[in-house]
Amino acid sequence: MARTPRNPAKNPVEALSSFEGRDVLQSSIKVTNAGDGLSDAMLVDPAEYHLGDSVYVVLECVVARVDYQALTGVDALRRVHTLRAGTATVVSPELVSDVLEAQRVAIEKAKGIQRLDLDGKEGTDE
Repeated sequence: MARTPRNPAKNPVEALSSFEGRDVLQSSIKVTNAGDGLSDAMLVDPAEYHLGDSVYVVLECVVARVDYQALTGVDALRRVHTLRAGTATVVSPELVSDVLEAQRVAIEKAKGIQRLDLDGKEGTDE
């Protein structure tokens, strides 16, 4: 099952399979052809963006390649997924804001950053 902000791995290191007897401690993604999918989308739904605008994009991708890179300073690897983008579209921030915020919090937590609940709204719908 894919790991998402709503379904995070309990221990990220255990989420990755070893490769040729070596631990895989990290994973990363490269995306190819993203501009092609977005350019096709702009043909049917043209838009004009300005410097500094935030644009929210959804990409449908196929895993086209998997490579492993040695990590510096440890006898372990990074799994690198190359994704080939297909259909793409720009979406409203409301559609993705919750999952993006959950991802921001998960990344901060992984870095040891903890947010303080200064307004008392933690866990509420407000």
